Amino acid sequence: MAHLLTYGSLMFSGVWKRLIKGDYKAERGTINGYARRCVKGDEYPVIFPANESVTGVVYFDISEEDMKILDAFEGEYYERKTLIASLGNHQSVQVEVYVLKEQYYLIIDDKPWSETYFAQEGIKRFLDNYKGFV
Repeated sequence: MAHLLTYGSLMFSGVWKRLIKGDYKAERGTINGYARRCVKGDEYPVIFPANESVTGVVYFDISEEDMKILDAFEGEYYERKTLIASLGNHQSVQVEVYVLKEQYYLIIDDKPWSETYFAQEGIKRFLDNYKGFV
């Protein structure tokens, strides 16, 4: 069973629960050495190596079946990497993270992704665009 750090649409239960069958413990976590940016013309973000940090939600002990669903949802643009996340209680945990593959860096927008904006406005458009999957 794997732990997964999510940093975009999957942080939101409205997306997560449409995909995943299991019920998992979750808490905030941060990875260093990566930056999060918007995708050009879309609502979701990507991360890539950079001298920044990314905070998201860590879901713990995800079943193999649910990880397969997540792999399919993330698709060909990402590779799943094993990284270390810092948790709020000053502990560290090994997590899986979907990182944008270098050959797709063309889709990165210079604009930082906003969790607040996504919660208020972006999630509706995201769900409308991706209703075939979520």
